Amino acid sequence: MISRKTTQIACSLLITHSAGLCAASPTLLISQGTTMYRYHNGSVQSYTVSDVINGMTNVPMGVTVGNMNGGASNGDILALGGTAVYRVDNALGNPVLTQIGVRGGPNASPVFVGNRLFGIAGVLPHGSTLVEWDSNFNQINAWATGVFGGPGGIVAVPGTTDEFYYSEFITDAIWHYKIGNATSTFVCSTPNNDYVGLEMVGNTIYATYALPGTGQFVLGTQALNGTFTQLAVLDSYHTGITGLARIIPAPAPVAGLALGGMLSLRRRRCGA
Repeated sequence: MISRKTTQIACSLLITHSAGLCAASPTLLISQGTTMYRYHNGSVQSYTVSDVINGMTNVPMGVTVGNMNGGASNGDILALGGTAVYRVDNALGNPVLTQIGVRGGPNASPVFVGNRLFGIAGVLPHGSTLVEWDSNFNQINAWATGVFGGPGGIVAVPGTTDEFYYSEFITDAIWHYKIGNATSTFVCSTPNNDYVGLEMVGNTIYATYALPGTGQFVLGTQALNGTFTQLAVLDSYHTGITGLARIIPAPAPVAGLALGGMLSLRRRRCGA
């Protein structure tokens, strides 16, 4: 008979080990126009989807958004099209866009802070504008950031509920913005780019850039001191508009982990 303590130890080891693998080597889904790329440890696969995607992010655990086709929740990838909002199904296979709503307000790169959904957009006459949507994607707030720029990528500042780092392709820079401020603070320069997407995994910011100088669409890590470390050339720069999200697979069943737990450490593939 397998004791409860043995089961707890095996589960604990599995969770700890797999969490470490996920942090070290996330699987990322990236969009450029109607093409999606899945990246993991230097490997890149590409797929065609049914709409141009302007931005993507993960829905936090315990949060549900959308009012069509079951919405999106618990680690699902949220993808913003021109006006349609999608859940990305089969992210570890051939990705499929399932519409879950219609977006109000401007095209924007999305990010969640708790159960609140924000985005960074380019809106005249202000330029870079932080927007907020409700759970059905109606725009409910907007804040001018004080930078006259276009849409870019955005991540939340860890440990805060109202502060963001966002990238912008006219200034080729990352900026810091706090809700309610009239201006943004310069953080660092980025590679010269026409489009950019950002996603934070742990404390690491991943970035995709459409580079006019080389004609390449690239993925790498972006440090806040300005250092960009390229991980892969995903494709030629042909559309540029880009989103970036982490793939979070459904958790494995707990039953049967006890004696098989140590073996599972070898076999389990971590897709997030």
